[in-house]
Amino acid sequence: MSLMVLATFVDSLAQGVDSTACAEYIIAVQNKEYICEVILPEKSPIRGALGRPHTTKAVAKCSAAFNACVALRQGKYLDQNLRPTFTKQLPAMRNALLAVDSKKREAFDMRTKPNMWSVDVIPEEVYVTIFSLDKPECLDRPSQPLAILTRKDLPQLPSFPLHFGAGKYSVVQITTLARPFKIDAARLELANAFTLLIFNDVFSKEYESDMAKMPYFIVPVEPGEKPDQNSDPGNVIAWETLIEVMKRQQDWGNQRWENKIWKNQPDSFFEDKFLVDPYDGSRKLWTVGVDHGKTPLEPVPPGSAPRKGNRRNNDNILEYSCSLWAAARSRRSFNEVQPVVKAKLIPLRRNLLDEFDIQKSECDQSYVIIEPLRVSPLPTAIVAMAYTFPAVIHRLESYLIALDGCAVLKLDIKPDLALEAFTKDFEDFEEHGQEQVTFQRGMGRNYERLEFYGDAFLKMATSISLYGTLPENNEYAYHVDRMLLICNKNLRNNSVDLKLYEYIRSKGFSRRAWYPAGIVLKKGKKTTDSGLHSHRLGDKTIADVSEAIIGAALLSTNTMDNAVRAVTELVASKNHEARSYSDYYKLYKKPVYQTAPATEAHKWLAQEVEKKHSYHFNYPRLLRSAFLHPSYPFAYEKIPSYQRLEFLGDALYDMVCIDFLFHSFPDKDPQWLTEHKMAMVSNQFLGALCVHLNFQTHILNFNSTYQAQITNYVTDIKEARRQAEEEAVRAGKLITDCLPDYWTSIKQPPKCLPDMVEAFIGALFVDSEYDYSQVQRFFDEHVKWYFRDMSVYDSFANKHPTTFLTKFLQVQMGCMDWNMHCQEKKSIDGSKPEVVCVVMIHSKVVSDHTAESTRYAKVNAAKKAVELLKGLPLPEFREKYNCDCREDIEATKAGARHVY
Repeated sequence: MSLMVLATFVDSLAQGVDSTACAEYIIAVQNKEYICEVILPEKSPIRGALGRPHTTKAVAKCSAAFNACVALRQGKYLDQNLRPTFTKQLPAMRNALLAVDSKKREAFDMRTKPNMWSVDVIPEEVYVTIFSLDKPECLDRPSQPLAILTRKDLPQLPSFPLHFGAGKYSVVQITTLARPFKIDAARLELANAFTLLIFNDVFSKEYESDMAKMPYFIVPVEPGEKPDQNSDPGNVIAWETLIEVMKRQQDWGNQRWENKIWKNQPDSFFEDKFLVDPYDGSRKLWTVGVDHGKTPLEPVPPGSAPRKGNRRNNDNILEYSCSLWAAARSRRSFNEVQPVVKAKLIPLRRNLLDEFDIQKSECDQSYVIIEPLRVSPLPTAIVAMAYTFPAVIHRLESYLIALDGCAVLKLDIKPDLALEAFTKDFEDFEEHGQEQVTFQRGMGRNYERLEFYGDAFLKMATSISLYGTLPENNEYAYHVDRMLLICNKNLRNNSVDLKLYEYIRSKGFSRRAWYPAGIVLKKGKKTTDSGLHSHRLGDKTIADVSEAIIGAALLSTNTMDNAVRAVTELVASKNHEARSYSDYYKLYKKPVYQTAPATEAHKWLAQEVEKKHSYHFNYPRLLRSAFLHPSYPFAYEKIPSYQRLEFLGDALYDMVCIDFLFHSFPDKDPQWLTEHKMAMVSNQFLGALCVHLNFQTHILNFNSTYQAQITNYVTDIKEARRQAEEEAVRAGKLITDCLPDYWTSIKQPPKCLPDMVEAFIGALFVDSEYDYSQVQRFFDEHVKWYFRDMSVYDSFANKHPTTFLTKFLQVQMGCMDWNMHCQEKKSIDGSKPEVVCVVMIHSKVVSDHTAESTRYAKVNAAKKAVELLKGLPLPEFREKYNCDCREDIEATKAGARHVY
């Protein structure tokens, strides 16, 4: 009975090229009795079982089958009727990664101000943070650095560029002084009044004075000073300038109709002043000087800055200067013999974080009289710098909000990496069945590269933790448990519980949102709350940001401890509770097979392998496990196959490869990194590496088919290497300078060869007590040579069917309205799961393919589409699929730029 049940179960499993098609029974003699071990195919969640000793072979065989059935029933892979349930469980676990809808959008709260600004107390001690430009000449006029006074010290924030048009830019240096200073009531009142004056005159916002709720105070810095972190905060502030400005404000006042300060003034008074139009907040001017050749009643000179709107009277210079409505204008009379002042209109642009071009048609020249306007007491050098303040404070607040998000996870992350991890600068949505993407410029780097990096560490960290926490698990159980930890659904749900969505920066600079919150606006255009405090995010976006945070945590310190804590916080599972990297090895309990005395054969193996890689194994039996194929009976040496070590080594190797690419190519996007990673982690390369290290000579297996495949592959790959070396010698080069991609022309190796390399990496890691530097050394000594020049593998990446199809349609055909849609097909109980993938162009089906996984369905659907489309002339393609994308692209190409 047990033999039939087991045979039925094996028959229900999906079979691959390299997998065993049936259960194998290995019988050995032990103490004059027969003992049998059954080995199940690789697709099975239970890899085998050992029976009890019996006097006959038949009973020993039944005993092994019975124990295997018991294990399958305990694992719920057989139902109460002893029928297979495994195939019904597999799809749900395999597709855990797809458990969130990448197109689904939901409204979440969004933070617009950092926690540091939540204040309600008058400070007695303040910290100074200075803003200065490394190229102040970009402002095209003299400027003076500014500073803000805050109740708490700001972290040292990175510099960033501001753009001033026509390719001009300057880096903003942010310097927070280390020491606070005591500030008395008089000086604080002076700083508060100056701050309110800046908002009123420069930005047309009149706020009620409330020093307890003002989040920061703006002050000028002494010109010519180049303070550093250790400067005396009391000496860097231009107190004399503050006193002079506020005295001028008091003397001039706001009663400009009665207090005509411009009367009887010399011409020098009208030079280099900042003019404010009290009735048009968008109109500010720099004065140049008096133009004695013009009078107030003269026509407005040609080429003057245009004034548009219902209340714009441009009959003459006097009327051009006044922004009053007609009714109010009729009640005012102006002196018609006052000086005419030449001035320049100040542009309104606030978002200096983004590049822009200056339009040649823009004219800033103006001729005005002073009487309807107001002369600001602010020096123009201070005003010039103040115009950069909106962009500077927006970026500063973005840094602080991102750091607040890191604080939720108790992580110490560098400000620039924190902001990058939380930045989503694109809006992706679905229209007519096709994903559309729009970018918001000027937000800096987005999370995508960090997500790519963090995803690799997440995979490695959870693999290490599971390997130590669940030592009895087999490879399949490890994969399922890991998937449940790292799947997007788990990351999304845990991030939502932590409210990390509040800290994601999904909106660019807003000229309405940068103003301080919490103080009463008395005059000026109010900022509406509509849309400012919420944003729509996809589930996948939240999960991706979680992985980006892990990447940022890893890059912020010289150890992995920070990233380990990040993983623990974000996966929220008992299977990963490590708080530091050293905790991983504390979880690991050496199994009996590892610590048992090594035989001479095991020691000989360690010596032979050490000749290829200079590492001395402390536990030769652990190394032996890395070379034992699953078909090799456990009963022979009481050592498990390489599958558990392969699971661990695969994650370690992934991490070291991605770390190499990430740091070697800092400007490459995630798609390029992913495509070129494929070459490094491919079975095709690892098979070649296995032969180069001569590992294939040490494999132990019980399958003659494998041995024949290995022999044929070794012959082919060695011949390819020999030819590459001979070509190098003929070209006058060293043998070591041969083309490293010789392996790309050889067929796929037997899967056991790349599996052995990954298992060896896992064994190396475990034997060295989780010393990651040993993995790095293996990569540097044996892998890095092949990938010194990644351009060699551009064609390898492009050979992937989905990549090839993407570039064919977008580059050659200029088509952007296409997609690949995958969906799992419903199946009857016990049948193998199937996924169907369809390639569509402009809503027309081009090809489709059904397979057991999304990966293979996509690959084969793409292959079919390429075969159908290649050789199709462009006009015929456009006519057949009603494609007009190229015209749209060419129409917008001139203005399309992506700016970091």
